[in-house]
Amino acid sequence: MWRMRHRDGRDGQAVIDPTNGVAQALWFVNGHPLGARSFADWTGALEWTDQLQAQQWAVGWRLLDDITADPPQGTARR
Repeated sequence: MWRMRHRDGRDGQAVIDPTNGVAQALWFVNGHPLGARSFADWTGALEWTDQLQAQQWAVGWRLLDDITADPPQGTARR
């Protein structure tokens, strides 16, 4: 659905996996799953990822398309 980067260098992404008649929304940071929710349809999954994106934006995450410069030198990517 979308990919974000935190100012400290962490990468995050949200994906929706349509499996067995449900839409499962998943949130990953640096490739590690941090959260997942199952929804009866795509509408619920999309709303959840939109809310998650807004919450992450509020604490320093930015969409990768919005990032125009590399992270500061010396920032370790995890």
